[in-house]
Amino acid sequence: MPRYRFDDYLVDTAAFSVQRAGSPVPLEPKAFDLLVLLLETPGRVVTKPEILGTVWRDTAVTDNALTRIVAHLRKSLDDDARDARYVETIPTRGYRFVAPVSRDPEPPATPAPSPPAAHHRPGRWRAALAAVVAAGATAAAVGVTRRVVGRAEGPPSIESLWPAQATVSPGLDTFPALAPGGAALAYASDRTGGFEIVVKSLVPGATEVALTSDGRQNVQPTWSPDGEHVAYHSMRQGGIWIVPARGGVPRQVADFGSAPAWSPDGARLAFQSDPLADVAPSASAANAPSTIWTVARDGTDLRRLTAPTDPAGGHGSPAWSPDGRRIVFTAYSYRPSSLWSVPASGGPARLVAEGHVSMHDPVFAPGGRALYYATGGPFIVRVPLSADTGLPDGEPVALSTPGIQAARYLSISGDGRRLALSGLALRSDLWSVPIVPDSGGPAGPAEALTDDTSRRKSTPVFSPDGEWIAYNGSRSGSGSDIWLLRARDGRIQPLTTGDPAESKHYGSNFRPSWFPDSRRVAFLASEGGRTTYRTADLDTRRPQPLMAIHPADVDGRGVRSGFNAAVDVRLSPDGREVAFSELDPDTGLPRIRVVAVADGASRTLGPADRAESYPAWSPDGRWIATELHTERGSEVGVRPAAGGPLRVLTRGGGESWVHGWSPDGDRVVFAALREGVWNIAWVSRTTGLEVQVTRHSGAAGFVRYPTWSPRGDRIVYERGEVRGNVWIAPLPSPGGGRGMRLHR
Repeated sequence: MPRYRFDDYLVDTAAFSVQRAGSPVPLEPKAFDLLVLLLETPGRVVTKPEILGTVWRDTAVTDNALTRIVAHLRKSLDDDARDARYVETIPTRGYRFVAPVSRDPEPPATPAPSPPAAHHRPGRWRAALAAVVAAGATAAAVGVTRRVVGRAEGPPSIESLWPAQATVSPGLDTFPALAPGGAALAYASDRTGGFEIVVKSLVPGATEVALTSDGRQNVQPTWSPDGEHVAYHSMRQGGIWIVPARGGVPRQVADFGSAPAWSPDGARLAFQSDPLADVAPSASAANAPSTIWTVARDGTDLRRLTAPTDPAGGHGSPAWSPDGRRIVFTAYSYRPSSLWSVPASGGPARLVAEGHVSMHDPVFAPGGRALYYATGGPFIVRVPLSADTGLPDGEPVALSTPGIQAARYLSISGDGRRLALSGLALRSDLWSVPIVPDSGGPAGPAEALTDDTSRRKSTPVFSPDGEWIAYNGSRSGSGSDIWLLRARDGRIQPLTTGDPAESKHYGSNFRPSWFPDSRRVAFLASEGGRTTYRTADLDTRRPQPLMAIHPADVDGRGVRSGFNAAVDVRLSPDGREVAFSELDPDTGLPRIRVVAVADGASRTLGPADRAESYPAWSPDGRWIATELHTERGSEVGVRPAAGGPLRVLTRGGGESWVHGWSPDGDRVVFAALREGVWNIAWVSRTTGLEVQVTRHSGAAGFVRYPTWSPRGDRIVYERGEVRGNVWIAPLPSPGGGRGMRLHR
């Protein structure tokens, strides 16, 4: 097989290796295949269809997969897209290799070498899980593997856990933590009205013991390796706390952060800087710019391990490898969620695994030879790991959880025999709270506008005339559509009609905005890897294209440039512009961009070093409210829509998630997380006065997306309630799973 040379690089196709001046250059398999394809015909433009058909043969992927691999290849070759020395982009066409290339004479034919070890071919384990989906896995598994690339090299499998219910709360028991010996379970329960840490022996007939009872919304317990202490996060008090496992006085070891994880020697704790904000089944662990930290168990020697820009996104849910050498964490951004590894002593992060949207709560099996993560659906995934590199080393296995709608928050006992998880269910409805128009205060209690479990109802927006409320309705495992609720009588009807049998990642219509005539709704429409901005009128209900959305580029760090069609696109009140957030290519943080519908003219609002997202236009279009994210939460900010400085309006800590304005353009209405509880609040643009308008009290519920009636008399919002219990299953050994095994 040929060997290619350019500059001081040697590419050996037989050994699947790249060297620079004799030193190995690590490349992902698809990047290696792309490099060889370009080297075969240097100077020729290799088109995108040709690349996709060769490198991803028989596998359906989007242009983003190619963009990411090109970025990875350039980074590995120390190349620059703006001043390419090797790989040049030919806009709309493809790529070509521009450096001089020589080819070594091929030696006489020899027997074919053995296939490379699995840990040199991470595409293999991704392909295996993709084949699991093709074999008939549910939409939850599709969510994990949509961006899987490569081809399956062996028969993938599905195993079933068959968990047994360990708690029986009618409310929410969650965040399970198995004791090192596996004989006891700690978890958070809201049975007293707020979250407290409860410990339960797994011996039949044993009683539960409340480890905390201070009303501080205590969650996320985790046992010290010796079983003597439990660390946890307090949603009301903030930060990381430690309490003796047999009871005692808690002490705080960090005044910020959540999701604590003990080091194997019990000397340190890793945690994320972002507080816990959401307990819903599909909730992201953290928002950008959350980072990973460690602290000594006595509260000294606080260290930050990751930077907000590397990788891009919010870093959360840290898990310490059993050898104590590295910490795996999730990264949530506008790209697919992913798992990364960072040395516990500090150093650059490296990609471990990449999914589509659902990779949560990683946890190592004892010995470190496997990593498990939750999907937010009725599956969890086991990934075999190399003992030497900590990278995937073989095919993953999807583990179904029969009887559980959504599995989250995994825990494995120290002896490796048991796995605990939260089995969660979410109910979502639209609610309304009456408002006194002049003062903006509540005129009465909030009441439900809808009352069914058929779909999640989110992102409601009033029409300018106040007659209709458009919202996004989505079913678990199926497509989402735009629905209309008539304000005067509550009658509901669909505006778009996607196929309910479609995967939830296809045929989805979401994020509605109204035109000023109150007869047309703009919305995002996603069809596989293609997203467009469309409009539909209330008479014909026939979707029409409104604005082209070009695929966004994603570089090797996960930084996305171009139009972000994820969730936060909003049409201006006059229907002439669209506001959204995109990741800055230098900092990896979201910033606001405004684009004209007619000609695509655009402007960027705000500096690159501040994380702003979820823009909301004032009724007169002069102002844009945004969420300003920090490492420790989010605040409400307002800036002129034409450009200008940001004014931060809230200073309460916690989370402040923006969605709408009062009719007079003075008050920004938002979902506020204060002391562990979500409520609807508003803050005045002119005076800074903040007023809470709902009185929800349960930490297991949440509110989202408040929209103010044009008449000023009520605010409509989504209210969700999470219910669930802790389940425990025997942990199947790799390759010898208990229960069903399906082969393609």
